[in-house]
Amino acid sequence: MSDDVEWLPLKEASARLGVSRDKLRSDRQRGKVEVQKVGKDYLYPVPKSLQATSAVTPDEWQALREMAQHEPSQGATYTVLSLFDVHVPEADAFAFKAVLDFARDVQPSHVLIGGDFLELESCSQHGGCANPRALVDELKAGRKALDRLREACPTAAFTYLEGNHETRLSRVVASALPTFDGALDLPSLLRLGELACEWLPYRKLWTPPVPNAKLSYTHGEWANLHHAKKHLDAYGTSIRYGHTHRPQSYSRSFGDGRVHMGIGTGCLRTLDPSWIGPNNSWTHGFGFDEFAPDGSVTAHNIIITKRRFCWNNRVYGS
Repeated sequence: MSDDVEWLPLKEASARLGVSRDKLRSDRQRGKVEVQKVGKDYLYPVPKSLQATSAVTPDEWQALREMAQHEPSQGATYTVLSLFDVHVPEADAFAFKAVLDFARDVQPSHVLIGGDFLELESCSQHGGCANPRALVDELKAGRKALDRLREACPTAAFTYLEGNHETRLSRVVASALPTFDGALDLPSLLRLGELACEWLPYRKLWTPPVPNAKLSYTHGEWANLHHAKKHLDAYGTSIRYGHTHRPQSYSRSFGDGRVHMGIGTGCLRTLDPSWIGPNNSWTHGFGFDEFAPDGSVTAHNIIITKRRFCWNNRVYGS
């Protein structure tokens, strides 16, 4: 074990890593983490770069980036936690906290931010808001939410897919401030490099770093009645997406045993904006997918009802 690691008792290790004590006990019992036994107590390894504080420096993020190497081993799964349409600062605080608690417990291999993480009301060209939020306030709220995600998943790899709401900034710069084009971009303004977070432009597909991975991800484009079938037909491969704020799934099996899926994922924003009316069908939810070493995937489309959901014998949320 590296000299960059210190050995801490269960309670302190849990606090430093942002992982529940039950999770650490389970990992020890299953042999997934090396421990030291001192008397009747167990000591757990914690990187020295993780300080007992919520403020993480760029150097510490660099250490986390170096830790975030997730090559699937034989028999192990590569897990992807995907969050779509959070719309910070319009996020539902209770649903978002429930997902953070879930993330701390499961410690995914990869966190996929599937677009429209920011509302960017300040850059909207639709009008209709007499007093839109300032861009600086939206960026501060977005960075705070990203920091909370990174602190919950210190060793996960991160990828941020640009959504149509994120394109608001580039569009308003191109139309109103063309001389600023290239100088104002969200990856820089959100300091994604410090978070070891990859950025992919709008409409790009992302596929997990698993050989022959059988599921890809994109923000999403269509919001028609049968949007899961539409996305599957358009991409011709298994695809998870957001954009619609309405969970939906559609599968198609083939004679050779292949199964392709279109998986629409719920959102994490507030469900009752004044401008949408009383018959809103938006639904809270997120994705959690488990990839086997051969690339096959078990996809979980988790729906949050009344700000609560269940997983592995635990209730998350209020």
